Amino acid sequence: MNIAAQLARRADEWIRRAEPGELLRVMMAGGLSAVIVVEGRTVRTGIELSERRDKLSSIGMIWADLPPEETLSIFALVWEASKPPASDVAREAWFAADANAQAGARRFLRAEVQENIDLFEACVEDWLRANPE
Repeated sequence: MNIAAQLARRADEWIRRAEPGELLRVMMAGGLSAVIVVEGRTVRTGIELSERRDKLSSIGMIWADLPPEETLSIFALVWEASKPPASDVAREAWFAADANAQAGARRFLRAEVQENIDLFEACVEDWLRANPE
């Protein structure tokens, strides 16, 4: 059983089911986190949105060198979405109402997961070191 591949599938499920506000939060601030739990002989995996920082926390963050509102405007153009407002509160309402922005964010996050498979493997390695049994 490949636990890292399971985590990547769980990330894809999380992206598919995430509410608009959750998607926007990941894009603006990161926050995805791996969950690995052993129940008897079964290993259960998941992805959650949390304040806990781990190797997956920065997946999906959309800016590095530009202010977030500027980067989000660029993404909106690529996604053929409407122009996002500058304020945080208005931005959340915009994102919740713009289906193109949500679809673009989901595509972007899926690509981020695929490009960062090594981080899922690193999460499993960390978990195995912490749980040697």
